[in-house]
Amino acid sequence: MEQPRDLLPRFLAAVADVGRAAPAVVAVSGGRDSVALLDLLGRSEFKNLAVAHFHHGLRGASADADVAFVRDLAARCGLPFILGRGDTRARARKMGESLEEAARALRRAFLARAARKHGATTVFLGHHAGDVAETLLFHLARGSGPRGLSALRARAALDGTGIDLVRLLLGFGPDEIARYAATRGLEFRTDETNASRAHTRNRLRHDVLPALAEAVGFDPVAPMARAAAILADEDAWLEELVADDARPHVLSTRALAAMPDARQRRVLRAWLRRCAGGEADFATVERARQIALSSAPPAKINLPRGHHLRRRAGQLFVEAPRRRAG
Repeated sequence: MEQPRDLLPRFLAAVADVGRAAPAVVAVSGGRDSVALLDLLGRSEFKNLAVAHFHHGLRGASADADVAFVRDLAARCGLPFILGRGDTRARARKMGESLEEAARALRRAFLARAARKHGATTVFLGHHAGDVAETLLFHLARGSGPRGLSALRARAALDGTGIDLVRLLLGFGPDEIARYAATRGLEFRTDETNASRAHTRNRLRHDVLPALAEAVGFDPVAPMARAAAILADEDAWLEELVADDARPHVLSTRALAAMPDARQRRVLRAWLRRCAGGEADFATVERARQIALSSAPPAKINLPRGHHLRRRAGQLFVEAPRRRAG
């Protein structure tokens, strides 16, 4: 039987260019992956960590026990503990979101606050290669392009806060992390909802990925994570190629029409992101293309957050929301 290998040498390679003295926050749910990440960070001699934990208000006494476990774990590691709480159901009702969407939004806002409280610009998350594979499958099913397929990236900005989310375990599979935790004798909490088929991600993890592995004859998680990393790099490169095209406040419809379809989409998405804020979905970009490539009505579409896209005299421009008087 093959002996489990210590993940530390590969982890040290992954953090070779990450400053270990600067303040940083590590998000710890209490589950195996985040506990393993905290253990590896400690063994890698990160000097100025704070442990952040968010209570979503969804699982009652079990979530309360998670809080107590992570608080105790932080104390045993000699690290400050930062707790956040939120009412996920109330947020979902108010914003018309799913529970998963609401939980994600509340958690990300908390992580930004936790980082500012600790004076940090980096938050470490415990996502691994299995999470990348699940994300790729989910976005593939929705018809996403490279940006969606590679949505779970090793480093990503946290919603324009100046804080980076850093995922150091993307090169490690879930089975490797499980063996590491067992070998190190790590204690962790098990979220009972992880076994439920009620959530899309759980169905992908428990049903789709095993079926795919059986169909292709090998574990596809690591190759899928590699594919996502390749797509992330290529997406970043393509964004650089269209950066100058998307810089003007007004776009020429004639110049846009002369571009290949793929470049049109890239330019419009980058331009809308800059002029209207936030990411435009595929349907919005396609409506913008239709307006740009046509001289017929309509010459206006609504954008998120009260913005409007207009075409006039062969030019596209974005109108900001009008401020109410008084």
